[in-house]
Amino acid sequence: MAKSTLRLDTRRALKDGTYPVQIVVGHGTNIYLGTEIYLAPDDWDATTKRCIGKNAKRINDVLTNLLTLTGNRILELVETGQWGKLSRAQIREMLTNLDLQKPTVGVPSLYDLIVKTTDGRADNTKYIAKTAIARLNTFCGDCSKITCEQITPAWIDDYYTSLSDLKVNTRAAYLKVVRRAVNYALDRDITTNNPFRHYRIKTEDTRMRVLPIEKMRTLVNLETRYHYTEYRDMFLLSFYLIGINFADLAGLTDDNVIDGRIEYRRAKTGKLYSIRIEPEAQAILSRYRGKDHLLSIFDRCTNVKACGGTIDNALARLGLPDGNAKHKNGQPKMIPLDKKLSWYWARYSWATYAAELDIPKDTISEALGHTHGAKVTGIYIKYNRDKVDAANRKVIDYVLKKNEFLNI
Repeated sequence: MAKSTLRLDTRRALKDGTYPVQIVVGHGTNIYLGTEIYLAPDDWDATTKRCIGKNAKRINDVLTNLLTLTGNRILELVETGQWGKLSRAQIREMLTNLDLQKPTVGVPSLYDLIVKTTDGRADNTKYIAKTAIARLNTFCGDCSKITCEQITPAWIDDYYTSLSDLKVNTRAAYLKVVRRAVNYALDRDITTNNPFRHYRIKTEDTRMRVLPIEKMRTLVNLETRYHYTEYRDMFLLSFYLIGINFADLAGLTDDNVIDGRIEYRRAKTGKLYSIRIEPEAQAILSRYRGKDHLLSIFDRCTNVKACGGTIDNALARLGLPDGNAKHKNGQPKMIPLDKKLSWYWARYSWATYAAELDIPKDTISEALGHTHGAKVTGIYIKYNRDKVDAANRKVIDYVLKKNEFLNI
């Protein structure tokens, strides 16, 4: 175990000619701690390391007490296993501030941990983390000065209360950003504090983003003009490809077409997808064949997020003519199929229709790329592509009224 002793630091005198008395802690290169006691060289015995001048007994009692406290702290750090793990700066901090349970010097802040947990994640995840950081800074002043040790269940409650102007699921998303950072720190032995151990993050069910089957059939046959036709077709293509994400569709090239299938890794999860190109999907792919991308729309799109927003706005306007209302130019006003219709509805609608057709839940999960099976064992069953292909064909036929069981 490291030894500690005293010395008079005679390298540089103060204005009154005295020098500081220091505690010397052996730790590779010695660590020197101040004692707030200053002596002249004639008042210090370098051999006995004791004060021999005026008020020697009182000064030596103080120095002995400080030396004992330092020795006890070193013993505590050794017994708790921290001594061999801490840096010199952290040991200095722990020996200087005896009230600390854990060092703060060199310990990643909450901000640092949040940034670490977003490395390599999808843009949407990074955006949520960025906005969560902004709200954290509003709540606590600066989350770059907060460590995991300072986060308690009461702190979490106060942070949650500060988000009262937001929807329940948005508040939950911001809390999950903090929880992910804490879990990152726990996994790497940065902290042993887990304030989320018994903390339940509240969420609420969201409105199902599903287009009723009759409206989906209307959309397939809807008379559209201008760019609305292209945007409607892109939505249907996503549906025919089991709800492919907009960013993933934007990233496709001819290299992703392999033996009549679209094969790609989802940007959000990294999971590999292989979807058979059904005739309805192939018709759209052929109609909008691109040069640098699989689809021409993405040859023109310089900002994928902006393009996605444009398409969502257009989808929300798609509908049937209102026979009783017209625009100033004489064109009939439209009654939207759903004013909230957006790209993600293709994915949710596919899953809903599949469930209506009694397609097994595990097959639906496999098609969507979700983990299924027993969570405890973590076993992941690899389903045959044929089951997913058959399910997709069945869903498409259901929309297009090609199933014999529909009695049409």
